[in-house]
Amino acid sequence: MVRNEVYPERMLVDSEKVERIIKTINKRFTTYGYKRIKTSAFEQYDLYSKVNSSINQNEMIKVIDATGQVLVLRPDVTIPITRELAENYPNLVDELRYFYVQEVFRQPVDRNDSIESTQAGVEYFCQSSAEADAEVIALACHTMKDLGFMDIKIEIGHAAFFNELVQNLPLTAQQVKQLKTLIQAKNVVEIGPFLQRLDIAEDVRDAIERIPFLYGHPVEVSERAQGLALTPKMQETLDYLMDVYRILNMYGLEQYIVSDLGLINHMGYYSGVIFQGFVEKFGKPVLMGGRYDRLGDEFGAKLPAIGFACEIESLVKATQSREVSSRFPIDVKIIYDDTKLEQAIAIANELRERNYSVLSFSEQKQHVNRQQSVYTIQLEKDNNQLNFKEKTIPFFDLKEVLDLLVGVKGAT
Repeated sequence: MVRNEVYPERMLVDSEKVERIIKTINKRFTTYGYKRIKTSAFEQYDLYSKVNSSINQNEMIKVIDATGQVLVLRPDVTIPITRELAENYPNLVDELRYFYVQEVFRQPVDRNDSIESTQAGVEYFCQSSAEADAEVIALACHTMKDLGFMDIKIEIGHAAFFNELVQNLPLTAQQVKQLKTLIQAKNVVEIGPFLQRLDIAEDVRDAIERIPFLYGHPVEVSERAQGLALTPKMQETLDYLMDVYRILNMYGLEQYIVSDLGLINHMGYYSGVIFQGFVEKFGKPVLMGGRYDRLGDEFGAKLPAIGFACEIESLVKATQSREVSSRFPIDVKIIYDDTKLEQAIAIANELRERNYSVLSFSEQKQHVNRQQSVYTIQLEKDNNQLNFKEKTIPFFDLKEVLDLLVGVKGAT
C-alpha cells in the first residue's frame, strides 16, 4: 500500500519561484534579441582539460562511459557553446545572440551545497565595443529589475588592468594566482608583505597595492587610477571603462553602476570587461560575466564575445518574483547614425519596457545582422522614420514614434 504524503510546502513554493524567475528571465532575454539554445549534459573531458583558460579541473564531476572514455557532467556552458560555434564559424561574420537555462555540475567548496545548480545566461558573439559591452551590462541590470530588486549594484572591472601590470613581472603562475586571490579579497594586510618578498619595481608595487582601493563611483575611480596607469594599455582600459559608463548613463542606469578595478574573476578566459551583480540582503553575487575575445582561439576560430550568467537557486533565495507574460522576438530593429546613439538607446529602453523585443545597430554595423523585424526605426542625422511593411512614416521624437507604433500595431 502506497502512503499518500503532502508535498512539502517549502519545496512547492521554491519550485513556483523557479518557474516564475525563469519565465521572467526568458522574457527579458528575448527582448534583446537572444535565442534559446541547449548543450549536452555530458562532454568529453578533453574539451576542458586541453583548454588553457578553463575552470578548475578539480571541480569537475567525472564519469566513465561504456567505452572507457572519460566524460564530465557539464561544468560550464560558455566553453561548449564556443566550441560548437567554432566548428561552423571559423570567423565571425554575423553577430550571434544566444541564451540558455541549464544545469551545471561542479564539486562544491561547501559540503552542504549541491553539486548541481541551474544557470541562466547569455552569450553575445560580436566585436568588442563599448556599446556592445554596455548593452549586455544593461541587460543584466534590467533582468534584476524585472525580478523585483530595488537595490542593485553592478560592479565593473577589466581584466587588462591587472594583467598589464603583472605580465612582465618575474612571477610564477602560482604567485600570480595567489596575488589575484589577495586582490579579489581586498586583503590589503597581506598584499604588501607578499609583494615585498618579490623583485618588483617600486612604482609597480605601489600600483598593485592600491588596486583594492579602486572601488566606487566610476568617475572618481577613474580619476584616482590615472596615476597608476603605467602603460598606454592601462590608460586605454580606463578610458574604455568610462565609455561604457557613459553609455550606461544613456540607459538611465548610472545609479546601479560601481567601478571595481580589483575585480578579478576566476574564469580565466575573460580578457576584457568583467562584471558582477549584487542585490539587497544577499551576500554573494547573483550574476557574473565578462568579455572573452580569445576563447575561440582555443578551437581555431575568431569568436569575440561577451556574456553573463546568474544562478537560479541564488535568485530563489534572494527574491520574491512575480508572474509575467512571454513574447517572441523580434518586433523592432533600430538603425541609427552614430550621432543618434543616445536617442536610439532612449527609444530601445522605452520599447523594451513596453514589452517590445528590440535590436539596435549603428549604420556601420547593420550589415552584420540579417534578422527580420516587424518594424524598423531609422535614426539619421537629419530625419527619423518608421518603416512598416511598405510604408515609411517620418517622426520627430520618442513620443511621436510610440504613437505611431500604437497606430500601426493593429495592422499586423
